[in-house]
Amino acid sequence: MTDFQINDGNLTGFKGKVAIITGGSSGIGLATVELLVSLGALVVSGDIQPPPTSGEFLFVKTDVRSWKDLTQLFKTAKEKHGKVDYVFANAGIGPRANYLALEVDESGEPKEPNMDTLDINLNSVVNTATLAAHYLKDQSEGGSIVLMGSSTGLHPVRAIDYSTAKAGVLGFGRGLARSVEVAGLPIRVNILAPSWTATQVLPDLKDLLAAVSEVCQPASVVARAVAYLMVTTSRHGEVIFVRDGKYKEIEKAVLAPAYQTIKGDGLSDDDVLAKVYALAG
Repeated sequence: MTDFQINDGNLTGFKGKVAIITGGSSGIGLATVELLVSLGALVVSGDIQPPPTSGEFLFVKTDVRSWKDLTQLFKTAKEKHGKVDYVFANAGIGPRANYLALEVDESGEPKEPNMDTLDINLNSVVNTATLAAHYLKDQSEGGSIVLMGSSTGLHPVRAIDYSTAKAGVLGFGRGLARSVEVAGLPIRVNILAPSWTATQVLPDLKDLLAAVSEVCQPASVVARAVAYLMVTTSRHGEVIFVRDGKYKEIEKAVLAPAYQTIKGDGLSDDDVLAKVYALAG
């Protein structure tokens, strides 16, 4: 497992760079907005709620479940600043669905489980990253996409819709990074997988974790990882685990080697798919 540190010297070169952040009015998103502004970036924040305080950044009211709203967010950033350099697909909420005790309607029929968490934590991330690729791919200098995953996407967790969405982000981000490589696009794609962090995903999270003797890291710790992944040019296709203020790369150090061991000799699924695509023309 590859541990690394993020020093202030790693967070330079933001002056004049344009960053779009979804879910920028609270939690990790807000911490990232504030950090990037302090580093000289031109920040465009999209959220359904306005930020708690005004600052030197542009706020665009955005419901990330709406493709129209997301396209307007990117369009506004491009019109305001002339380009987009970095995108942080971050917006998220806590678990909502109960898969073991369905509610029923007035006629006694079971209701579909709540889909809000899957829509916001997964579908909006996919759509945000897709728009990011659209805007970044034609820039000669390219850019960076950072996806908000979670450590809950790495192991069984009883918050099913939340962990499912985060596992989906992991799968999407890994596939997107590979596709970018194959297409030869100047885009870097990386995924964050933070552990317990003080956000609004669960009310009073910090106090609840303290009651069971668990540590809740500040959102600023994760924000530093976001900024680092935006500006560094040496990381692509990586998954960064963040816990207690420590950073670990786990895709190349753990996940990929585990798959290699499991599959044994022979081609990977992606190698086979490459041959299929080539045969199909």
